[in-house]
Amino acid sequence: MLALEFPAVLPYDSSPSEDVVRELAHAKRFLEYWSADPKFRQALPQDPEGVTAAAGLQANPIELRPLWDPQGALDDPRPDSLILQRYRSFMREKLAYRDFLRSSAQSSHAGFRAWRQRQMNRCIGEMGAAKGSSLVHALMAVELCKGCSVGCWFCGISALKLDGAWPYTETNQQLWRGVLEAARDLLGAGCRRGFCYWATDPLDNPDYEKFCTDFADQLGRFPQTTTAQPMRDPQRFRELHQLARRRGNEIDRFSILSLGMLKKVFAEYSAEELLFVELVMQMEGAYASKAFAGKARNQPARWKKAFGEDAPPDYMTSTIACVSGLLLRMPEQSFELITPTQADDRYPNGYRILARHSFDDAEEFRTKLKSVLDGLSARLPLDQPLRLRRDLRTTWKEGGAELVTHHLKIDVQDATLLRALAEGGRTATALALECEGQRSLEQTLLELNRLFSMGLLDEEP
Repeated sequence: MLALEFPAVLPYDSSPSEDVVRELAHAKRFLEYWSADPKFRQALPQDPEGVTAAAGLQANPIELRPLWDPQGALDDPRPDSLILQRYRSFMREKLAYRDFLRSSAQSSHAGFRAWRQRQMNRCIGEMGAAKGSSLVHALMAVELCKGCSVGCWFCGISALKLDGAWPYTETNQQLWRGVLEAARDLLGAGCRRGFCYWATDPLDNPDYEKFCTDFADQLGRFPQTTTAQPMRDPQRFRELHQLARRRGNEIDRFSILSLGMLKKVFAEYSAEELLFVELVMQMEGAYASKAFAGKARNQPARWKKAFGEDAPPDYMTSTIACVSGLLLRMPEQSFELITPTQADDRYPNGYRILARHSFDDAEEFRTKLKSVLDGLSARLPLDQPLRLRRDLRTTWKEGGAELVTHHLKIDVQDATLLRALAEGGRTATALALECEGQRSLEQTLLELNRLFSMGLLDEEP
């Protein structure tokens, strides 16, 4: 974790003072409202304190001005306030926590570990450093319902209508614990960084807390929760959030679908209660980018009306998927091996499915998952045709070439090898023999392995 200017407040076992909690919580609430309401943003510079008070917010907007009006703050000679320094430290801590989630979700399976690293490298090239490095590439996500009751028109992974929750019966409990044990044994302790939702809303399952408690018992950490139903049962969420914090989870999240919903959340929950609950603003006018993925791709006219712009080109659409690993669908007793990708016509939901299997019991799940993982190579396969990723363009220049995406450039010295990869159809062995007049077999294979580990070669299913 990062070294911070102030004592950490994020770890579940930290004990920040009441004054720190109160100041941070109200600064967070002020900035959440600022990011959600365009009218508030427009009015704020004319009368910061009056507009803030009229909105029922308790933060001091002048002390936070560099966060909402950087240009105006430049004309203010006063040094940064203590709350501004604390809030910036808190945000750096959350970014460090995100990076920690990604780096700590390591697998004990060498082939899977190398495959996941290649997907992380690929995503940075596909989506750019800012988006690509923000993905945690969790090892596991779990659906405990079939479908979702919320029905967001822009759902980035095309959730279906709710068709029932998987109940916590004695039989299901036994299967659930056996599946978790197998996942832990085969993938490793990094599974603890997984979560129990996907194209679902966690609170649709009345037994969600029981499944999560088993998850913590088996894997060592309570999973993070994201729900779009913060007002469905506030007391239930309060108890769930407190339980999660006690058992090792740092952050939960609300998806906020409208300004009206946000105001209801503010009325129901105190700012202090939501210090460790991120509010993801999904409403029209919010100061946040959205992924043109899933259901949104089928409604470009509605997208334009909501966000005031035409559908972005595919290289700008991004994804909301954040798993390079196992997607467990417990109601169907099936699993998939998935990884994020740029949403496009081939992958409209923003992730690839590399394998899919069903299972009748935990032992069959273990056997089939092991087979999938053992099929992932840590090194370049020698007997499979190789080609460059389809999003890569090649720019030829004297002494070599550049591999180019909309987000990065990579120099490659061996133009002959690159031309052959661009054409496709040759195995690593054939390419090494073809380039033998210019370099040794070993040098060609080393270069191919370098391009492979960087995620530059095509691994699409």
